[in-house]
Amino acid sequence: MLKNFKKILKNRGVTLVEVLVASSLFAIAVVVAGDILVSDVQLEKKTSIQNTLASEMRIILQQISSEIQNGTIDYDEYYSVCVLQNSCGLGVSTSAFYGFYNGVYGSRFYDPGKSLDGNPTNNPDNLGAECSFPTPQGDKECEVVYNLSVDLNTGQNPFTGDPNDANAFCENSRGACDADQITGGSVTVDKLFILDKTGTKKTMIAKKLIRNNPPDGTPDYALGRVVMNGKDYDQNGVMDVFSCADGYGCYNNASVIATLSPFKMIVKDAAFVTTNNITIPWSTDLTSAFEGSANSTTFVPITPLFATVKDIQFIIHPLEDPYKAYAEADMKGQPSVTIVITMGLSSTAAKNYPGIFPDITLQTTVAAGVTTRIDSYPPVVELKDADSKNWLNDMIESWPGQLILHAVP
Repeated sequence: MLKNFKKILKNRGVTLVEVLVASSLFAIAVVVAGDILVSDVQLEKKTSIQNTLASEMRIILQQISSEIQNGTIDYDEYYSVCVLQNSCGLGVSTSAFYGFYNGVYGSRFYDPGKSLDGNPTNNPDNLGAECSFPTPQGDKECEVVYNLSVDLNTGQNPFTGDPNDANAFCENSRGACDADQITGGSVTVDKLFILDKTGTKKTMIAKKLIRNNPPDGTPDYALGRVVMNGKDYDQNGVMDVFSCADGYGCYNNASVIATLSPFKMIVKDAAFVTTNNITIPWSTDLTSAFEGSANSTTFVPITPLFATVKDIQFIIHPLEDPYKAYAEADMKGQPSVTIVITMGLSSTAAKNYPGIFPDITLQTTVAAGVTTRIDSYPPVVELKDADSKNWLNDMIESWPGQLILHAVP
């Protein structure tokens, strides 16, 4: 009997319950293994994307750092945009032209001197007195120079009065004057203006709209750059006009440019603008979506289009060009820029990569490479409008209701 029982056990098959249990265990193992594999793949992809993004950001920071190290902060441009055009304060949406008013900031440090008898000279007021003639001489050039009429760099802005009343970014409550922007002798702005060491090239970097209506409806931004080259028509080493370099779709309405200050003081008419191919950037381009061609935009993207710039800040120190404001005790030290940039995956690219990709923030501080003063003060002899007697006042009239500057005797 025992022998027969063992034979029965030997020939018995697998029960249905055993099959179900085994199948369930196998299915659980497959699911767990699959989840682990998918998680590993997603983690690897996410890590790869984040590493790529971080690498691209480091390359961009190196490019910007190189611009700063081979030049200096363009205080003239900041004064033009922030103070004269009042277009860099918190909550201010005023549009601005770039490359304008070169030399106005520099002229704030100069005492124009006086004539022999104290009467007005034949030089434009507030710009400088290069002649000793006490009365207008028409278009006659100066033949005798009176020492007390020679322009004197006082080392402070404005050259008379309290230098704490003005700087390159804020004056008379115009510009970046908010306490959230100016702290500890530094200012935080969202655009970077750099002048190269020769004083002949301007580089401007800002956040540029790329796509206004991507799949998820969140606009994408890149860092955009525009380059302007100086034109020195009288060959005296001081740039008369800055114009966009080739490859940038800058503003080119000659008749408008010819009448805009200060160009009306330098160029004769629209024909001059056309002949010399003078074009200028306009801030409205930053809020216009990129169309895919460099010639269609002023600010050409310099960051990868699979990424989006969430935020960019440039912390600039000090508030004045220390090589012009050498008499202002708080404006000592080499100019420097701290760059803080936050980037993430663009809305268009994110749809191809499931999951959440956290933004990446990088920061670096770069000292300007130029350690000398770059002249930007516009000599009187460069004025082409013989009827003009007050350069700054003429500019005020060109931008009615905007320019409210310290009175300069």
